[in-house]
Amino acid sequence: MGWAAVPPSGVPAEAKLPAFEWYASWDTSEIHYRGPIQFPQNDTVNLSLVRMDCDYVNPAPGPTTSGFGRRWRRMHYGIDLDLETGDQVVAAFEGMVRFAAYNGSYGNLVIVRHPNGLETYYAHLSELKVQPGDYLQAGEVLGLGGNTGRSYGSHLHFEMRFLGLPFNPAHVIDFDSGKPRFECVDLYLKRGYLDCTNGEKFHVVHPGEDLYAIAHKYQVDVNQLADLNGLSPNDILPLDLAIRYH
Repeated sequence: MGWAAVPPSGVPAEAKLPAFEWYASWDTSEIHYRGPIQFPQNDTVNLSLVRMDCDYVNPAPGPTTSGFGRRWRRMHYGIDLDLETGDQVVAAFEGMVRFAAYNGSYGNLVIVRHPNGLETYYAHLSELKVQPGDYLQAGEVLGLGGNTGRSYGSHLHFEMRFLGLPFNPAHVIDFDSGKPRFECVDLYLKRGYLDCTNGEKFHVVHPGEDLYAIAHKYQVDVNQLADLNGLSPNDILPLDLAIRYH
């Protein structure tokens, strides 16, 4: 979580650049980071996502309408969140605006670089409310939702990237509850994309099983298992219930 000693031209003198140890440049005209990638091969990078509940805020109010992955023979590098044109879009995490301009594909786009090295993208906005160099706290308004660029209907396209490499935001954020799935995340390279090793794991309840048996099977504490699933250790479990153990 490093900072540059001297901000580049165009960034307020009192500001400093987030994640300077990871990035070789601070480019306010290029969308994706084009510098050298220092990601270690065959290893993971551990990033701290949050320390307190207020460190993350869902960027838009609506549910997920489209996920990460191949769509119509193209890769969809983020997720889409439902909103109405004019709805406020906010910064998901604390960070500094690196890019705020119009692009033919993304429409009005804001990119925020965060102290841990992540960059978050907010696309198809109807109006920009920030400019490069602005420092935002989680939950601060950065634009208004819209339908600009290559877009079919009002929504927010939201991406998460590290060193320009995309990964699935839903792997680390539960957009239904509005909370991160993990306090820290371990990222690794997988066929040109990033993935994380912290993915949720579930056990389907079989006849005669209780939380104690499941906790023993996966070598986890029964009370932690109960808390993770909103249960009590002695609850009777219905058959085929999916119990999260990681």
